This record gives sequence, structure tokens and C-alpha cells, in this order.
Amino acid sequence: MVKEPDVKEGESPGPIAPPLWPFAVPLNGITGILWAWFAIQSGPLGDIFGILPAVLLISTSLSSVFSGADARISQFMCLGAFLGILFSFPMAFVSGITVGLVLLALSIASFVAAGYLSVGEIPVPAEVPEPEMGLKLSARVATDEVKMFAIVLTSWPPAVGSIAKHMGQEMDEALEVFERNGWLENPDSYHRTPPPAEISGRKRFRHEGWDMESLSFESGYEPWPDEPGRDRWLSYESNRTAQALTLRHEDGNHPWLVCVHGLRNGAPQNSGDLFQPDFLHRELGLNLLFPFLPLHGPRKPGYVSGARLLSGDTMDLVHAGTQAAWDIRRLLAWLRLPEQDAPAVGVLGHSLGGYTAALLAGLDDGIDCVIAANPSVDPSHMFWRDGFSTATRYLKTHGASEKRMDQLSRPVSPLALQPKVAKEGRAVLASVADRIIPASEPNSLCRHWDRPHILWHQGTHFGLLRSAEGKEAVRNALRDSGVLTSKN
Repeated sequence: MVKEPDVKEGESPGPIAPPLWPFAVPLNGITGILWAWFAIQSGPLGDIFGILPAVLLISTSLSSVFSGADARISQFMCLGAFLGILFSFPMAFVSGITVGLVLLALSIASFVAAGYLSVGEIPVPAEVPEPEMGLKLSARVATDEVKMFAIVLTSWPPAVGSIAKHMGQEMDEALEVFERNGWLENPDSYHRTPPPAEISGRKRFRHEGWDMESLSFESGYEPWPDEPGRDRWLSYESNRTAQALTLRHEDGNHPWLVCVHGLRNGAPQNSGDLFQPDFLHRELGLNLLFPFLPLHGPRKPGYVSGARLLSGDTMDLVHAGTQAAWDIRRLLAWLRLPEQDAPAVGVLGHSLGGYTAALLAGLDDGIDCVIAANPSVDPSHMFWRDGFSTATRYLKTHGASEKRMDQLSRPVSPLALQPKVAKEGRAVLASVADRIIPASEPNSLCRHWDRPHILWHQGTHFGLLRSAEGKEAVRNALRDSGVLTSKN
């Protein structure tokens, strides 16, 4: 029996079985079988390169028929095809050029087919335009899936065994504390108003042709004294120092745009590639500020940027959202000081940065424009949808659930806070075929914000802000809010 996906309010089931489903599923299965056949025929070296593509493609093809819609199946199917593309090159040396070319062609076709199939795996809002699926968009969707798998794989610590037990106990304690303090009923009361940032470190440097400056200051953020997880959060020493990069015009009197990066990012090259300084800084004439989110970039406590934010640890997630808002509000207050000469200030965030931008819109009444691009406004649902089944089963065993995680995250939910930015200063940009942040999330924010400016981009997660229509939507939102003058 096919498992029906959970459908939230305002959603329709979505094209669970897209038109070419009967052809795409067998293609992946046949590719997996041929990988297994050629691997067996090629001896031990063939087994080494062929086992993963074969197992992943065969098992996910069968699962898509008998188990129904599941985000994890899509991720593993796309991963199997991706590994097939990579491993077809060494297989050409092991089994011959002809075999390598056959496996390469089939793996590419399977990668595109897997992307096509994955678009129909989750519920979508009825008012969202349907993806115009073709070869190019299907390949980009599959790329999203592989990247999402990499994010899940590098999340730490895994919520299993005693770690899951501790997370469940901490959730119980935190819900009691939050309810006792009224933070669940009045999420605004959970947040404190920070003072302007006191910049303690400055360093000018040149990056990809741009003269930039790095700023650092003591964050000063601490969880409330009686909050569970407080001591663990404060133990992340590198996270206590907030950092940001600036790219400004020398003549002053330019509007500022705070550009907030997504999950796992936090390096200068990531911000430059995502936020397009040629467009925002040079063409629109904006000063740009790139803050590093908590646990990211130079603030990460381990080897992977943002590794703890999709691990199932709810209190780390809550504290990360709270500190992100705290640190950026300190920077916003600093930008408003007379010496910065900022006639207007806007915020543009993408993915996790879009979530942060939406959160700021409900906390800071001095922002002229907030643009949330592919915003993740429901991180708890993201974890329970994409996290490994082993982790979610362990958490359920110890009393954790998506509903309870969602309840505990309410103080840092943009959907629980009323926006303080004027309606003409709010904008939502989203991709209809995004497999990292499904269209239901930006659509929920759009409804909560009383349907402000909205762009539905016919694309996937990472191409939105680089697209011509994405740039035009950013320009229009900044212009309509007064951040830009008509000449820009």
C-alpha cells in the first residue's frame, strides 16, 4: 500500500506520481541491475566501484514503488545515480571504454530521471505554480537532493543511543521552563533587545577584486539562566565572538543591505557567489554587510560549518536562532549610528539566512526592507522529513516528536511573530522545484505576512538569486520599500 504523505493546511497532495513515473522508475532499476552485472563480471575492482550505485539504484527503485513518497528515498536514488556518473570513469579502465560509456550514459539518464521523480514526493501548496519539468530542471533538482544528503550526512552529533535520550529529556525540561516563563504563549518575550555592536577588531583585505573589511565583536548573547542546554551553548568558545564582512562605497550615504547566508556556508567566497556583489554593490549602489551566523564559518566549534543545526538537538537550534537575531540586531543598531551614515537598511537572506531574515522582521521595527529567499521557516519539519530514520526512531523512543520540537521552537519561529516591517517592505522569493526548502515553507511565510511581494521562480534552491528574475525581484522590493531610489 502506498504511504500517503502528511498534508499541512493550505497544501495539496502534489503530483505524487508524475506523468512519466512508469518510465523513470524502471530506468533507475535497470541502470542499477546493469551496474551490478558489469561489477560482477569485472572482478574485485568492479565490485568496489559498482556495489554502491547498484544497491542504491535497485533498492530505491523498488522502494519508490512499494513504500511511496519519502524524501530519503529520493535523496538515495539521486545519490546512487550521481555515484554512477563518478564511478563510470574508473569502470572504463576496469571493464573497458564501451562499458564505461554505457554506464555513464545510463547513470546520467538515471540522475535526470531521479530528479524528475523527486519533485512529486512532497505535498505542495495549491496556489504554487507547478514546476515546468524538463531535462535541465530535473538535473538541478537531483543536484539539490545530493546536496541535501550531504547536509544530513554531515550533521552532528547523531541522535542515537544516549545522545537521543539526553535530547528527549532536555526537551521535556525545556518545555516546562518555556511554559512557566510564558515564552510559548508570548514568543516575543523570549527575546531581549541587544545594545549596538562595539566593534573590537577590524582588518581590511582584498577578495576576488573587492576591497573588504572584516569586523569582530563580542556577541554578548547568553541563554536565559534557567534554560536547558545553556552550559553546552556557552561552551562553544569560538561562537562567542561575532564576525561579519563589509563591502562599502568610499563616498558614504549609501543604503546598507545585510546579506545573511544559508546552512553550511560562511566563507567569503560563498557570500560573493550567492549575493552577487556586481549586482548589489556595483549596479544598485548598496553597501553590503555579510554576518557569519552562529556555529558557521570562523564561529564553528568543530570541523563542519553549522553541523549541529540539523542534528535533532532542539535547544541548540533554538539558541542558534536566538543568537543569530541578537547578533544581527546589534549590527543593525551599529549601522544606525550617525557615523555610519546609512539612509536606509534592508536585510536579504537565503535558505537558513531567509529564516533569519524572517525572524528579524518580527523582532526589529527599524528595518526598511526584508527579503526572504527560499526561507526555511519550519526547521523541525525539515529535520523529521530529511533526517536519517535511525535518528528519528531513537528520538521517538525517548519522547521527542516533530510536534513537540515545533512547540519548543515557537519562540524562534517567524510564523509565531507578527511582522514589524511594513507590508511594502516585505518580500518572499521562492523556487517551485526546491528540494532543500520545499515550496510549502515560503508559502506559509507569504500567508503569514499577508501576501506581500512574492516571486515563484521556475528553478531550484541555489539558482534563485543569480537568476535574472531573482535579481529583478530584489531590485523591485528594495525600490518599493524606499531603500533604493528610482534611479537604481
